[in-house]
Amino acid sequence: MGRTPSATLHRSETGPGGRFSQAIRVIDIGSNTARLVVFDAAPAGAVRPIYEAKEVPRLGADLAADGRLASEAIERGIAAMERFAGTLEYLGVSKTLAVATSAVRDAPNAGEFISAVQRATGILLRVLSGSEEARYGYLGVASAWGLSDDLICDLGGGSLQLIQTRAAQIANSVSLPLGVLRVTQRHIEHDPPKDRELEELRTYVRDTLRTTIDAFGGPGGRLFAIGGTIRSAARAAIALRDYPVRRVHGFPIRAHDLDALLELMVEMPSTKRRAIPGVGSDRADVIVAGLIIMEEVLRASRAPEIVVTGTGIRDGLALEMIGAALPTDAIELASRSVTAASERFSFALDRGRAVANLAGQLFDFFAEEQHWGASERLALTVAAWMHDSGTSIDLWRHAYHSAYLIQNYPIYGLDQHETLLAASIVAQHAGDDPPSGWRKGLAPVLRPSDVSTARRLGAILQICGLLAVAGPRFTRAPGGRTLGVTFSTPTGSSLPPRTVEKARKPIEREFDLEVRIKDG
Repeated sequence: MGRTPSATLHRSETGPGGRFSQAIRVIDIGSNTARLVVFDAAPAGAVRPIYEAKEVPRLGADLAADGRLASEAIERGIAAMERFAGTLEYLGVSKTLAVATSAVRDAPNAGEFISAVQRATGILLRVLSGSEEARYGYLGVASAWGLSDDLICDLGGGSLQLIQTRAAQIANSVSLPLGVLRVTQRHIEHDPPKDRELEELRTYVRDTLRTTIDAFGGPGGRLFAIGGTIRSAARAAIALRDYPVRRVHGFPIRAHDLDALLELMVEMPSTKRRAIPGVGSDRADVIVAGLIIMEEVLRASRAPEIVVTGTGIRDGLALEMIGAALPTDAIELASRSVTAASERFSFALDRGRAVANLAGQLFDFFAEEQHWGASERLALTVAAWMHDSGTSIDLWRHAYHSAYLIQNYPIYGLDQHETLLAASIVAQHAGDDPPSGWRKGLAPVLRPSDVSTARRLGAILQICGLLAVAGPRFTRAPGGRTLGVTFSTPTGSSLPPRTVEKARKPIEREFDLEVRIKDG
């Protein structure tokens, strides 16, 4: 069932001129679930979901031999769309993009279902082809990650989309009949499943994938995965690991995670699987098949892990509607996200960008000797952009509030390690230690060496933030033990001694050098 709108919204946010009247609305009806998502679009070219409702009509259940939709499934689908239409009316939304995927695409009686939905709701469903479904999934992933030579997997109820990228562009894509609901109905008759059923399912999936990956020219780089089943698996793995980051976006699922989940669930009946965090009643009977499919995709891709992505087809559709320029690199994606955050939380991004430029200069002085690379630079840049964002919450302990926003607001282009590194840099940039236990809670993601890196990058951010108003110029001989600071504005000579000392000390302590500050 979708969430009752009145439980999550105020009337002042709805209707003409309200929060949702100019938003982008997308309905995606698949073989297992259907979702309505309302997106907020930022001028920077980013979208962010601000409302979501979910239904489980299971259009792909009990298909006829020729793929015809069952009459009961059609009724469930119409009822779900009627509830979505009621929600849209409540929200004051008039125009909506509604799409259907595998189950409707493959059904001989798709026209009957589409016509019935339009009569009942006024909503016209657009049926996506396999290549269109792949493209919108790709756009969703490209909106969150700087892609290169990668593999994207979109596991739905009726089909599995595989998209291969080369130089960030789609090189190949294919739609395979390996959706979790489809293969469960085809191969699993018992609950819990028999060993023989699982082996037959695995063999079928493995043989199908081998042919496809070979046709793609072999495995690529990273493996990104989207879809409700992989998100459910990620939530369960996060709970089992006691992982410190509760968001599934960017969560790395490794082979041993899938093995552990499968071992836990395979002998349970679906009624017991529902109690596992993240699984729920709508996926309890298909999650075992989903885990096997993901195991085989990971094995065939030869990637070290599956990177779970919270953005997908619905985001891709919304992004196309606003004309977002994709693909692009990680720093541009992060910039779009931070720009949207500054508009929402009203913090001074211009100052953050000025501090980031200065911090980049200092980063270059130390990068080689500290063995820092693109990942550390990206984390420092985002930290500098958002170092004062916490003042939108409270000036007191604003560094910690800024760190909280970095951890919890969707800033794309960064993986979870880079996000936590950026948060750790910001948490220390005001010269205060983070709250007790904060670092310990991040230990599963940040290594001891990352803690040292965060301190040093925090020292860079601190001196740049304190001195930015005076237009500092930094000089350092290669390998030298002195950092020179001169100022391009008269403000430098009038900086309070306490400010100068506060800027100097962390750099001297962390890098074992002398900071010499003088007027230009």
